[in-house]
Amino acid sequence: MIYLIDDNQNNQRFICYNINFVEDGDFDGYLRSIEKIEIGKSFSDTSHLDFLKTADCILLHTTTEDYDKDKGFLSGSKTNVLKIKELISKEGEQIPLVLFSNSMGEAEFDFESNFNYISSIKKNLLYERLFDFLDHYKNTGSVELRIIALGKNFASKEISKLAIEILNSDELKENSDYLKLSDLSKIINSFKSFVELSFPKNDIDEILNEIEDNPMKIQDFKKKINQATESYIKYGKNIHSWE
Repeated sequence: MIYLIDDNQNNQRFICYNINFVEDGDFDGYLRSIEKIEIGKSFSDTSHLDFLKTADCILLHTTTEDYDKDKGFLSGSKTNVLKIKELISKEGEQIPLVLFSNSMGEAEFDFESNFNYISSIKKNLLYERLFDFLDHYKNTGSVELRIIALGKNFASKEISKLAIEILNSDELKENSDYLKLSDLSKIINSFKSFVELSFPKNDIDEILNEIEDNPMKIQDFKKKINQATESYIKYGKNIHSWE
């Protein structure tokens, strides 16, 4: 289950972002929307948040105020937000976490070290990409935060970026030379990420072994990188195999 924690005061989700699939239940069984969380007995009390500990992902509006059943929203009181950030999810270390707010901008993330945490993203961007994010989760069962960070075509953008890093490497020699594993030493992480995204049916170790045992010309290596990149841009997927 993915939890969307947003006070949604004054029906802002529909009025400002024209979002109705949350309330319409399009993702019932996959998304739970929480607009009010009552304040705990003390700051150390997290018992009222225990339901979040089994979440697959938490999307947290960082200005969500604590709620009192008698007083309503408590202006300026955000103890629940702090507890979720510091105790429940801890920068995505325990549960994938996305922090969003109107005051934020483009997504801030470091997917090289942590695929489970977006430290900030503007609220309208979160809602623009939420349907595709949830649809992917519903169809695959996986939490893909790159859809939130970069949009549903994140793979194409990421592949293009990685391809540039690979093709511009000063380790690659003349086109007529043969590629050696050592030629990939400086860009090995980029190459592995590129293969995982663009050739998901191939095992990276098998490809590396193939390069080592049956060296190909640099020009053929570059052709494979370019073909995969162009295919993603045109079709949204790679129609070519590594072989």
